[in-house]
Amino acid sequence: MYPFTELARGTKAYWKGVRWLQRHPIYLLFLLIPSILGLLGVVVAGYFFLKYHAVLLSYFLFEPGQSWLWVILYYLALLFFHISAFVAILLLGLSVSNVVAAPIYETISQAIEKEFFPGSTDELSFWQSFRLVPEELKKMLLIGFLSLVFFMVPGLNLLALVAASFLVAWDFYDYPLARRGLKLGQRIQLARGDALAILGMSVWFLIPIVQIVLVPMAVVGGTLLGLEKLAKPKA
Repeated sequence: MYPFTELARGTKAYWKGVRWLQRHPIYLLFLLIPSILGLLGVVVAGYFFLKYHAVLLSYFLFEPGQSWLWVILYYLALLFFHISAFVAILLLGLSVSNVVAAPIYETISQAIEKEFFPGSTDELSFWQSFRLVPEELKKMLLIGFLSLVFFMVPGLNLLALVAASFLVAWDFYDYPLARRGLKLGQRIQLARGDALAILGMSVWFLIPIVQIVLVPMAVVGGTLLGLEKLAKPKA
């Protein structure tokens, strides 16, 4: 497995999904809903950031020393802090919208599977779907916990933007796996083999503001990556 090949595979899966949406404009229209929800989430997150700006600043930044070098380092760190916070606010808003818009994503994910992998799986009954609720709650808690750790722990917050993007992409990848009724541990194990491809798809989520539109469209590419993984024969 070549890292750059896997990263490129994830990127290609994303744009394959965009082309699919162009051929199915009704689903593209549905995706306006999570985009609007994402925008509302961004506004709310931005409000709380401004409200607690001083507290966050005191937690994440060091006090500048007397020398000119410390002053330069302080203002560079201040610039990085605000840039990171801006992108993080966008990702946080979109992460919240992903939870609310999950039924839309699930509908689109099923439509993709029926077109590209017809007859690959049976529909889950209501009871089977209900039994998956604890697994989905565990996934939500895991994503929330990891996001919080990356954003709040000094040092790790340098990787927070990439980590949050990856977790959003993994959530899309996970839809066809969840429909099989797999436990969360099994789904994580399968996703580990496609980690670089998922990361390659998530790089588009780092583009500020435009990501409000780019992220929801990734449900197609993420589903395709998950379905390709399931179609591979087990070693």
